Amino acid sequence: MRRKRAGTFKLIEELSLKAEGDMKLAAPWKDQTAIARGSLHSGAEQVGKDKIRMYFAHGVRYGGILEEGTPPHKIRARNKPYLQFRVGGRFVKVKEVNHPGTKPRAIVQPTAKSYKGKLKDTLVKWWSMP
Repeated sequence: MRRKRAGTFKLIEELSLKAEGDMKLAAPWKDQTAIARGSLHSGAEQVGKDKIRMYFAHGVRYGGILEEGTPPHKIRARNKPYLQFRVGGRFVKVKEVNHPGTKPRAIVQPTAKSYKGKLKDTLVKWWSMP
């Protein structure tokens, strides 16, 4: 029984590494620095005596924005009296701008959903073997 449990953990761990590679390859955003893509990670962890958790996650603080997007919103100057940026060769100063929002570019949740069935099939096969 101990061997089956240890094997179960190893199978889940290997499957999570495959999922991590799939997430990094299929991430639907265009990289600017590759930090977000490189920080995608997954793994397996023992939870208590009889449970193993497989997880998928972003490793950047803006991972939730990539995953879920944002609605249109205002960006206001906080630490200075105005925002400053270049438009057509000259600087523009404003107190706020209307951001159009960002569309979701989910990769963690779709990967977790696709691996749920693979995990189940793998474990059924493993525990069916003598």
